[in-house]
Amino acid sequence: MRISFFLKRAVLNFLRNKYNNFSSIVNVAVVSFFSILILFVIENAIEFVDRLVSENSAVIVLKDSATLEDIKGVEEIVSKQKGIERYRYISPTHAYEELKNAFGLSAEVADLKPERLLPPLFELKFSRYMEREDFERLKMQLSQNIAFQEMRVNLDLIILSFKFKEYSIYFKGIIIFIVCISSFYILSNTIGLNLNNNRREEIELIELLGGDSLDIKIPYIVEGIIVVSIGFLLGLFIAFGCFITVLPYISKMLHFGVFSFTPVVVKSIDVVFVYLVLVISGFFGVVKFINRFIEGLYEEGN
Repeated sequence: MRISFFLKRAVLNFLRNKYNNFSSIVNVAVVSFFSILILFVIENAIEFVDRLVSENSAVIVLKDSATLEDIKGVEEIVSKQKGIERYRYISPTHAYEELKNAFGLSAEVADLKPERLLPPLFELKFSRYMEREDFERLKMQLSQNIAFQEMRVNLDLIILSFKFKEYSIYFKGIIIFIVCISSFYILSNTIGLNLNNNRREEIELIELLGGDSLDIKIPYIVEGIIVVSIGFLLGLFIAFGCFITVLPYISKMLHFGVFSFTPVVVKSIDVVFVYLVLVISGFFGVVKFINRFIEGLYEEGN
């Protein structure tokens, strides 16, 4: 019964001050839209670089003197790494045959032993989810193997991938901070305008009827959550409408024949997190203003 009363009061308050609430809904929608847009850019930048890393193979070159036992030791190291999607061992004989097929060499080519031309090696394909710790662990363990000679890889691209992942945390933190501040002041100002317009007598009446501070605050808190929810859904709808319209064109731009990239949509967990931050920060904004407003009424009464 009491909950239904609070909900009814919140809806009535929302409709009574629809013009003030509408402006706040638009502000929340703008904040939500740009938050989701920036998250979209960050996620796709990380995904794009990781895709480049995973499409480029790395090669572990072993010494010519590597024995079968040494090769098995290197394979054991590689097989236990989290950041490696797949790998294969290429013997000198196998590599020599692949070279002959690739360049169309005939069988009458000078009779040379492959071991004298080519070293034994492993070809690796990194996972797009490889972390810096996985890569550093692989390098350290390989350097401790006596058969290891060198690892040929586009190191600049891998380091760029790691930096994108590390700095993306700071960018997301900045977004969350902006969302917090925006929601706090948007709802604080909205509820403030509503209270100053026509709520003074209503609050005094609730107190005369024996209502406590919670009875006063809950309808306004619920009203704030309604404003945030509608604004967030509006911003989300516009953002995903833009994504659906623009994604096909971005996919065509990022198609290079041998390499293609399809943009990814923002993760649902990030969307939910933005909404929760809006609600929580808005809640504190509403409560803070209501407390100040009630204190002001007491000071006037005295």
